Amino acid sequence: MPGLITTAAESTPLDQLEQLEPIEPSDLTISNLKQFFLDLLPGIRSLAFNLIVCLIIILVGRKLIQLLRHMFQKTLEKTQSDVGLIRFLVSGLEIFLNILLIFMVLGQLGINTASIVTVLGTLMLAIGMSLQGSLANVAGGILILLMHPFRVGHYIVCDYGEGTVSVIGLVYTKITTKDNRVLTIPNSMISNCAVTDCGENPIRRLDLVIGISYDSDILLAKNILLEISRNTPEILADPPADVFVDSLGDSAVNIGMNCYVPSASFLSVKWAVTEAVKLKFDEAGISIPFPQVHVHMEK
Repeated sequence: MPGLITTAAESTPLDQLEQLEPIEPSDLTISNLKQFFLDLLPGIRSLAFNLIVCLIIILVGRKLIQLLRHMFQKTLEKTQSDVGLIRFLVSGLEIFLNILLIFMVLGQLGINTASIVTVLGTLMLAIGMSLQGSLANVAGGILILLMHPFRVGHYIVCDYGEGTVSVIGLVYTKITTKDNRVLTIPNSMISNCAVTDCGENPIRRLDLVIGISYDSDILLAKNILLEISRNTPEILADPPADVFVDSLGDSAVNIGMNCYVPSASFLSVKWAVTEAVKLKFDEAGISIPFPQVHVHMEK
């Protein structure tokens, strides 16, 4: 008489349903069908129970994933991490937890997940080998967003150029140069080279060295430089500007001036002060020598 065959103790409801013997047409009697459904009932009950358990796992799992996602995001926000990095890490955590939840449901239904894990592992290895360079850029982007060697809006100088950082992505970093060109640098390259961040501190020191002729009045030149520093609004009064004789050159006395300006105004102040120095020196009759060659011919 048709019925369930003997199974191992660890057989699942799906296995029990698959192991039912086929019914011959001649056996389709009322008593045989009744017995068949009676034999089938435990497997159906077990399958229904597992489906209910899977539904509970999904509902509870989704709630836990949302809770963990919220806690993880709040923790990253307290560290003042970059917004792009927070979104990337939170999304990665959510994808990982959802995959884990799917495997728990499949395991509850009695599906062998070992083969699925093997296939996914092989697939991820193949993708990793083909995208090795891109993954290195992603790792570099994560390091930049975590360690903050520079930030968006800072003026930086690196081996590949200089300019204002406009975008820090997971693969590329974009820099806008002074002539308004966009320099795109892979993160794996910029994260492995020396970078000078000119915008990390709110103020920068402006260093100028101006050469005057040996015949010019050194004290007058120093007073003019101090006057320019006092009359330039962007130059900070504290710390005060410092004017000094830097060196005695071959054809000029080099006067140095150090002053502090806001980092965002560094270049504009430098250009304005350089122009003011030339104009004031011309008014005062202080000459700025330039390289000359004197040839003396003897008879």
